[in-house]
Amino acid sequence: MDPGSPEERANAYDAVCARCGGPVAAGVGVLRHGVRGWDVYHRAHAPVPGPPPAGDHPGWHRRRLLSLDIGSTGNRPWRDRITAAAVRGSDGVARDWVLDLGSPAQKTSPGSDVRDPRAGSDVQAASPSPPAQALDELATLLADHLARRELLVVWYAPHVLTTLHAELLRHGLAPLADRLPDGVVAPVCDPLVLDRHADRYRPGGRSLPAVAQWYGVAHERPGDPASDARAALGVAVAVAVAYPAIARLSRPALHTEQVLWYAQQMERHPDAPAWPFEADAPVEG
Repeated sequence: MDPGSPEERANAYDAVCARCGGPVAAGVGVLRHGVRGWDVYHRAHAPVPGPPPAGDHPGWHRRRLLSLDIGSTGNRPWRDRITAAAVRGSDGVARDWVLDLGSPAQKTSPGSDVRDPRAGSDVQAASPSPPAQALDELATLLADHLARRELLVVWYAPHVLTTLHAELLRHGLAPLADRLPDGVVAPVCDPLVLDRHADRYRPGGRSLPAVAQWYGVAHERPGDPASDARAALGVAVAVAVAYPAIARLSRPALHTEQVLWYAQQMERHPDAPAWPFEADAPVEG
């Protein structure tokens, strides 16, 4: 980050450099968020913004993780259709689906900018399948993983899991909750919630491409379900290795904490969907 860039914040008052202890006149230094709040540095002494160094501690990130992402006709979870889905696992599992929605009218919604999910994508090798078949295969795979009490990684789970829930009901299929022994879709790991909690004041955006770049995670084709699923998996692991307190939570505790963290993060957004998803009926048309 270059000094004077829009994301640099100067000190409003005279202060002392957190590195060398020398005086820093108001407006001359630069702020960095530290453990106890904002620290002031001479510009030449300011550390390069970035996540904490990766640690070698134990945690849920060392267990089997499965990451899910979807392509859809829009951003209305109860109304829009899933066009493609991808699952990527920390153990090398890779599954892709392209859903044959039939008529062009079903493939897009007003104002949407939806591309062919196979264009320039890892899912291009997947043959289009009837939606019910693809959705049932996807839900079966996810339910099997969750039944083992392993974490399902989903970037912005309220959108992805709510859309999936509505689509399963729309096609007369059992939703995820009905496929699990205790009827609870858990444990879920949402890297967006984790990143916001880990460092709420850090510079940079919170989109998946921006967060992946912050943690040094490769993200070749933003918007492609396969690439997004891989990147979300990488971000989840990167957050865990950078923040031991998050990594050391048990999987049930991580899920429960995210419910609380998300509620805090959405305090100023009363209309935000519930986390990890909302179990409402689909809307047709």
